[in-house]
Parts: sequence; structure tokens; C-alpha cells
Amino acid sequence: MDRLERFYKIDQLLNARKVVSFAVFKSELGMSPASVKRDIQYMRTRFNAPIEYDREANGYRCGTPGTGPR
Repeated sequence: MDRLERFYKIDQLLNARKVVSFAVFKSELGMSPASVKRDIQYMRTRFNAPIEYDREANGYRCGTPGTGPR
């Protein structure tokens, strides 16, 4: 799976569920923990993706979109 496909899959998982755990990302994407973190961080910084970590739910979710290009 190339990088663009991973970004698409991350976006699909976040939109399909209220909260996505880190374990689900790892299993669905078949990636190492470092790669998952790197891709999420890349999407936040380069695509201005509103991906937030929810400590209470112990997972990631879509937050409110910020200003700027997406």
C-alpha cells in the first residue's frame, strides 16, 4: 500500500467511526506504530487535517476543521 492509499484509508476510518484506536490503525493499515504516527502527523501538518487524540476515549477522532487550506 503506497502512502496516498494509507492517507485515504486513515481518512475513511476516521469518518466511519466516532473514535479509532491506535490498534485499529495498526491492524487495518498493516503498519508499524512509528509509521502510523508519522502518517497522522503528516496529514495534520501538510493537509491541515483535523485529527485529534481523545484521551478519554483512548483513540483518534475528527475534530473541527481549522482555518487554512486543506
